Amino acid sequence: MNDPRSRLREDVTISVERMMRFCHLAQMQLECAPGDTKILPLHLTRFGTLVLETASFMYSLFEDRQEAINLLDVWQDFDHPFGQELRNCVTRLDPFKEELKLVRNRVGFHGSLSRNHERAGLGIFDVGSSRARDFVRLLRDMQQLFLRMIAWYMEGMDSSARPGEMWKEFVAELQGHSPT
Repeated sequence: MNDPRSRLREDVTISVERMMRFCHLAQMQLECAPGDTKILPLHLTRFGTLVLETASFMYSLFEDRQEAINLLDVWQDFDHPFGQELRNCVTRLDPFKEELKLVRNRVGFHGSLSRNHERAGLGIFDVGSSRARDFVRLLRDMQQLFLRMIAWYMEGMDSSARPGEMWKEFVAELQGHSPT
């Protein structure tokens, strides 16, 4: 295959897989209503779990550590049509990044030993606030961008990997339909 996408680095492939996982998390979160719990705290509900895990995963896609995936860095060294849109999403993410890191570290992935320590960063989820609405819009926009990036990547895959079938199966699963 002569398409330059077929010769992309391993970190690009890994980034596409992580974008696919993020798309699943975002879709589940966007489909899940907060629910009507009487005793169960919101963060222990399915919706609360998805919100915290999706936010944690979003942060991990743009982490600044050298050994971590940072989509902006991974996707900068080759030609693709998403550069400006990806940079715009990162610019919109910047005001949330420190809080997302705290959410990821203290609630989402690692954990805290006190509620006060755990509480830091949760302000981005204040229901009804303009910040929360901006965050949800960003989450939805990133999911849409990632879907286009994944499709573009799969179009350049070797046909022996059956990228068309992979794409159909991914979209069917994302939409909650059986691929058969």
